[in-house]
Amino acid sequence: MTMRYDQVRKRIICRWEEPVRIVMNKLKAKMKRTRMITVKVNDSGSLSRKDVIRHEDHPMFPTIKRFNALLNDLRSEEKQFGHTCSVCDMDHDVCPHFDVETKSIVWLCREHLNQSPKVNA
Repeated sequence: MTMRYDQVRKRIICRWEEPVRIVMNKLKAKMKRTRMITVKVNDSGSLSRKDVIRHEDHPMFPTIKRFNALLNDLRSEEKQFGHTCSVCDMDHDVCPHFDVETKSIVWLCREHLNQSPKVNA
């Protein structure tokens, strides 16, 4: 599972893979299907009420809420500026990602989006 905050669209984007069984010409196989949830974040830092109602029963939603709470803590402490990529130390065009294992925020640039911390969903 990967989770990041898109600062341009003001959305938290959560992606994960799940196995899906398919049958083609009487042959059975498994595929990895990528699923995604996006939740809009208002200017005040709260999650959009419409998206909360839509996704509140989803098993990934508590993690999204936890990530938003961490982002709000950063906003309140005004630590959102001056972050660098945790892989290459570049300070241009970085965005926050949620590390599921440590339950903390990791800053990554566009080049290292695929090196975001991942955990099997």
